[in-house]
Amino acid sequence: MTLARKQSIFVIALVALVLVIGSPLAQSQDTSGSPLPSPSPSPAATATPTPIPLARAPSEAEAAFGELRQIEDSVSKDRGTLQATADGLSNLENEIEARMAEDNRILAGNPSLDLLYRLRTTWQTFADNLSSSEQDLAQRASNLETQIARLAQMNQLWQTTLQSAAQVAMPPVVLQRVQSVLDAINKAQRGADSDRTQVLTLESSLLLEDARIRTAVAAIARAQSQALKDLLVRDGQPIWTAPATLTNEWQTRSGESISAQWGATTAFVQRLPFSFVLHAVAIALLAIFIQWLRRRLRKLTEAALQRAVPILDLPISTAFVLSTVLIPTVYLEAPRWIQALMGAVALVPTVLILRRLLERNLFPILYALAGLYLVTQLRVLAASLPALSRFFFLVETLGGFIFLIWLFRSGKIGTAQAGATTRFFRVLRIIAKIGLVIFPAAILANILGYLNLANLLGILYVRSVFLASLFYVVIRVLEGFLIIGLQVRPLGALHAVQLHRDMLHRRTCRVLEFLAFLLWLDLILNFFGLRNPLLARIGEVLNAHIAIGSLDISLGRVLAFAIAVWASFLVSKFLRFLLEEDVFQHFRLERGLPYAISTIVHYSILLVGFFVALGALGIDLTKITILAGAFSVGVGFGLQNVINNFVSGLILLFERPIKIGDVIEIGGTVGEVRRIGIRACVIRTADGSEIIVPNGSLIANQVTNWTFSDRARAIEVSVNILPGTDSQRIVELLKTAAASQSGIAKEPAPQVYVTSFTAGAIVFQLRAWTDRYQDWAQVRSDLALGLSDALAREKIGIA
Repeated sequence: MTLARKQSIFVIALVALVLVIGSPLAQSQDTSGSPLPSPSPSPAATATPTPIPLARAPSEAEAAFGELRQIEDSVSKDRGTLQATADGLSNLENEIEARMAEDNRILAGNPSLDLLYRLRTTWQTFADNLSSSEQDLAQRASNLETQIARLAQMNQLWQTTLQSAAQVAMPPVVLQRVQSVLDAINKAQRGADSDRTQVLTLESSLLLEDARIRTAVAAIARAQSQALKDLLVRDGQPIWTAPATLTNEWQTRSGESISAQWGATTAFVQRLPFSFVLHAVAIALLAIFIQWLRRRLRKLTEAALQRAVPILDLPISTAFVLSTVLIPTVYLEAPRWIQALMGAVALVPTVLILRRLLERNLFPILYALAGLYLVTQLRVLAASLPALSRFFFLVETLGGFIFLIWLFRSGKIGTAQAGATTRFFRVLRIIAKIGLVIFPAAILANILGYLNLANLLGILYVRSVFLASLFYVVIRVLEGFLIIGLQVRPLGALHAVQLHRDMLHRRTCRVLEFLAFLLWLDLILNFFGLRNPLLARIGEVLNAHIAIGSLDISLGRVLAFAIAVWASFLVSKFLRFLLEEDVFQHFRLERGLPYAISTIVHYSILLVGFFVALGALGIDLTKITILAGAFSVGVGFGLQNVINNFVSGLILLFERPIKIGDVIEIGGTVGEVRRIGIRACVIRTADGSEIIVPNGSLIANQVTNWTFSDRARAIEVSVNILPGTDSQRIVELLKTAAASQSGIAKEPAPQVYVTSFTAGAIVFQLRAWTDRYQDWAQVRSDLALGLSDALAREKIGIA
C-alpha cells in the first residue's frame, strides 16, 4: 500500500472519529440548556411546490376543477345569505334609529317600571339576535379564510406546474388545461376575497349597532335602578296641574311620537315581512288540529270530556291562545302599538275561553280584568306622553278600586264558593283584599306626584293579576288536552291509565300549576331586575364551601346529593308503578316473580342514584372502593347478622323458595307472606297478627310452604262409626257428601280410608282438597258439618 493511500485512510478515520465523538457532545450541550443557533427553515417550508408530473396533470386538473366547484357552491350559498343579512341590517339600522329617538323621549320623562321592562326586553332581544348574527358571520369569515388559504396553495402549485411546462415538453392540450385551472382558481380567489370584504364590513356594522343597543340597554337599566331608588321622592307635579301639561305635550310631542313609531313599524315589517303570516299559519294549523280532534272524539261520552269541551268548541280561540304561548318571540321586537294591538286581539279569545271555564257569578271579574287590560294597553301606547300616560294610569287604578269595592259589597265572591273549588275561591279573595290596599295607595301617590311609587304599586299588582290570569287560561287549556290524551290512544289504552286516570290527571295538573308559579315568579322578579342579582346571590350561598381535610363540602353539593337521592326514589317509584300496573299485565309470570323484579329494580335504581349522589357531593368514587374494603372488614363482624339477612333476602328474591302470598309454617306459626324486605319478611297469621321473621331464619331453618307448587291444600276429617254398619256404604256416603260441599276441589277427588277399627268403633278418614287456601279452616269446618248432616240423614250412629 502506498504512502499516499495510507495517509488518505488515516484522514478518513480521523474525520469519522471526530464525528462520532462530536455527536454526543452536541447532544449533551443541547440537554444542558446551552444556547444553540436557531435551526434554519426546512426546505419543504421555503421551497416551491413540486410541479405535477406530466402523466398526472389531466387527472389532477379534473380533481382541481371538482374542488373548485365545491368551493364555489359553498361561496354561492353564503353569498345569498350575506345579501339577506345586509338587507336586514339596513332595515335594522333604520328601525334602531327610529326606536332610539322615541325611547330617548320616553327616558327623558318619568317612565313607569312596566314600560321600562318592555323597553329593556325589546332591546335585549335585539342584542341577542345581533349576537347570533355576529357568531354566524364569524364562522363564515373563518370558512372564507380556510378557502382562501387553500386557493393560494392551489394557485402556487399550478403556477409551478405551468412554469415547468417547457422543461417537460407539455403538450398544448395539457398546457391549455393547466391554464384553465389557473383561471378558475383566480376567479374563485377574487370571489372569495370579495365575500370576505363583505363579511368584514357586515361584522363592523353589526358591532356598531351592537354598541348602540348596549348603550340603550344600559340607559334603561340606569332608569330602572333610579326609579327603584327614588320611590319615596316626589318626582312629579300634583294631579291638578296635569291638564295644562297634557295640552303642551300633545301639541309638541304627539306628531314626533307618531312619526317615530311609524318609521319603526315600516322598518320592522321590511325586516321581518313574514312574522304575521307565520303566526296566522300557526293559528290555522292549530285550529285545524283541534277541529279534527273534535270529530275524532264524538264517540266519547260528554261526561269524560266535560272539562275539555271549551277548547274543542272554540278551536280558533284555543289556537290563538296556544300560539301566543308557543311562539311569543314573534312580537318581542315589534313596535309598542303592534304589541298593544296583538294584546287586545288576544284578549277576545281569552275571554271567550274563560267564559266557558268560569261560573256566571265570576263573569264581572272577567270583564273587569279585560277593561283594565285595555286601559293598560292605552297607557303603553301613550308612553311618550307622560301626562297622558299618567291620566290612563289614574283611570286604571281608580276603576280597579271601585270595582273591588262593588265586588265585595255585591257578594259575588261569596256566592262563587258553591261552584268553585275552595282553593280557587280562597286565592281569589286574597287577591281582591290585596287590591283594596294597593289601589288606594297608588291613587294617593299618583295624585300627590309620587309617580314612581304609584307606578310600582299599581303596575306590580295589575301585572301580577294579568300574568296569573294568562297562566290560568293556559293551564286550563292544557288540562283539556290532558283529559283528551288520557281518554284516547295511545295513553288511554294503557292499563295503568285506565286504573289511575284521575290520579294521573290530578298530579299532572299540580305539576303544571307548580311550573306556572315558577314562571310567574321569574317574570315578576325579572320585571324589577331582581332575577339575575338574586340568582347570583343564591349561587354564592350555594357555592360557599367548607374544607375538612381532603373533603370539600358546599351547600350546593349537599342539595345536589339530596336531590339525586330523592330523584332516584321518584324514578324507582314511577318505574315500579308502570311495571306493576301495566307491564306485568301482559305477561303470564309465576306468582311472586313480579314482586321480585320490582324489588330488584328498586334496589338497583337506589344504588345507582346513591353513587350519582356521591359524585354530586364531590366525593372521589375511586376512593370509595378503598373505604368500602376497610369499612367492610371492621363492620363485617358487628353487622354479620344484618349482612346475613340481606344476602338471605337476595336469595329469597332470586331463588324464590318463598314468594309473596305463600302460606308457610315456621316454628309452629302458620301465616301468609305479605312482604319480603331487605332484612326481614312480614307474615300475617290467621288471628290477624303480623310476625317479623329475619330472612336468615327462612333460609337456615326448616320451613313448610303450603302453597309452594300450587294453591291446593289437603283437608282431613276423621269419623268414628259404630260397628255393624256397612263399611262400603259409609265410604260412598262420605265421598258424596264431600264432593257436594262448596270449596272442595273436583280434582283430585275426595278419598276415604279406614285407619283403624276396634270393638267400639271403626275410624274412617276423609281426605279432600281445596284451592281456597286462605280460608281452608272455614272449608274444613263446613265439610265436617256437611258430613255430620249426611250421617244424620242416613241414621248412621257415630261412636
